[in-house]
Amino acid sequence: MKRVMRNAVFFAAIAASMSLASCKDNKETAEEGMPMQNEHHQEAKAEAGMTEVQDSVAVPQFNEKVTGRIYEAYTGIKDALVAANPKEAQKSAQKLLNEIKKDTDRAELVNVTNKIVASEDINVQREAFSNLASAIQPLLKGAITSGEIYKQYCPMAFEGKGAYWYSNTKEIRNPYFGEKMLNCGRTEETLN
Repeated sequence: MKRVMRNAVFFAAIAASMSLASCKDNKETAEEGMPMQNEHHQEAKAEAGMTEVQDSVAVPQFNEKVTGRIYEAYTGIKDALVAANPKEAQKSAQKLLNEIKKDTDRAELVNVTNKIVASEDINVQREAFSNLASAIQPLLKGAITSGEIYKQYCPMAFEGKGAYWYSNTKEIRNPYFGEKMLNCGRTEETLN
């Protein structure tokens, strides 16, 4: 009996260490219990169509107003995905689409944004959002006149393939897992 118990404890310890190791680079982890409070608060804000405001929010300014509006709509999509709110993600994606349709040079942005607008499936939206993060990167690089944007990364997204996103906060709020793994990820780069 002792041997069975010892093996169970051993395997539980291994499973726990693997779980922690996958997100060990997240320096912004909250104490146990804290994410749940924040998640519910975020969901209520996302349902009301509001963007989360925190003390650590970096408000970037851009050399073109349209870039600022595009980024604002992008962060609206991100916040909706963090809150697992596909309807709000669609609304923010439609705002983004309205801005980028004006410029034919942004065809890739239009294509991936259309996928978010067209789907109510949060998993389809999250996959398209991953592609949107890649497509929006050239628009953001060199366009910031003040403030910061944080390029963040989750190594566990999409079955371990990993995915990036951009955020106004250093605090990790994972759009690919939402409440399941809210703080999983790390800041890879700061754009300013």
